[in-house]
Amino acid sequence: MAYRCVIVIPAYNPPASFSGYIPELKKAGFQDIIVVNDGSRTDKLPVFYKVERAGALVLTHEENKGIGASLRTAMTYYQEHFGGKTDGIITLNSDRLTPVADVQKMAEALHNEQEMGSYAIVVGSRDFGSHLVTDYDYRMNVLMKLIYHMLMGVRLADPMSGIFGIPDLRVQHCLDVPSERYSYETAMLMSFEKIGFLQLPVHYVSFEKGYEKARRPGDTFGIILTVVKKFILYSITSLMASIVDIIMFGIFTGVTFRGQMFAILYATVCARLISASVNYLLTKHFVFHFKSDKAQQSAKSAGEFMALSAVQCLLSALIVSVLKGVLGGSAVGFKVITDVVLFFLSYKIQHKYIFKDDKKCEGKDEELLKAEKEKAQRLEAERQKDETEKEMQQHQTQHEG
Repeated sequence: MAYRCVIVIPAYNPPASFSGYIPELKKAGFQDIIVVNDGSRTDKLPVFYKVERAGALVLTHEENKGIGASLRTAMTYYQEHFGGKTDGIITLNSDRLTPVADVQKMAEALHNEQEMGSYAIVVGSRDFGSHLVTDYDYRMNVLMKLIYHMLMGVRLADPMSGIFGIPDLRVQHCLDVPSERYSYETAMLMSFEKIGFLQLPVHYVSFEKGYEKARRPGDTFGIILTVVKKFILYSITSLMASIVDIIMFGIFTGVTFRGQMFAILYATVCARLISASVNYLLTKHFVFHFKSDKAQQSAKSAGEFMALSAVQCLLSALIVSVLKGVLGGSAVGFKVITDVVLFFLSYKIQHKYIFKDDKKCEGKDEELLKAEKEKAQRLEAERQKDETEKEMQQHQTQHEG
């Protein structure tokens, strides 16, 4: 059986066994395979020669640029030569040779995504119950699953596998992801949050003999930073809004409402309105990149943000009062704990509900529909062309007869 997808494998100083993996994929029905030599040493060239002789296309980086750049190189080539003609791309690893049977399952799932028109990314989720699992893989898997769930509300069994099935009409979406090196895969996976994930169990595979670590010391930190970057920005904008609140409170109590009976109340309300507005604008534009030309949509998000801020403030006061009344002790300590919990809940509510309808994402869907229509037209044109050529050949055969 021939599969209608393209295999992409970034390779940096791959082990000798890698060259034998290509014939296995070919035999299983994967005819189009792109291998990216990401600046490997010259003594590894024989491996790539064997890969080419086995029928794979080898694209070469003169120097090591990282897995992100390798995937971009392969995807760019794919768009130029395969775009609109296949089910999409399956990314694999050169240092962990995924069983061919699992690759076939990925190809079938990718094809089904195309047929159903959902175009979610297919994620190969490795079996971490295997005795082969390394300590690093286990710890990173636990950490990344926790971060994804806490900050994004997404339950992924294995965000770090590197085994992905990318639908044809989502390849350009992946090329638009602004990241490099190891953090690229994480950023790419995160970009599918609003599109969808299809998780598929695959076997855990240990490193091949002769594997050489391509990951730099800072790559692990870069991966984690990519996931928590949005939350860090959210924290910074909240801190800036708090500073504005304090400054405005000082101005209102010391200048604007000075000497009035309810100066503190007036100052508190006015300062909070201004700081909440600043917080909304910063969060909207710099954290969630919420963009819309529709005044109604912007007004809706602003109203929801203000309502959430008010509820958060009231809940904080209520919970602290109840805890102090029941348990006694310092109200300040209860407030710190309560506000931290509410801070996380507020982030998740904003992330999932208030700033969910991003114009950019809507635009992507429009582009997707357009690309889908163009692909259907292109396939129909190719079908008609093939039928015309067959008819001409039949006429020519009859004429010669």
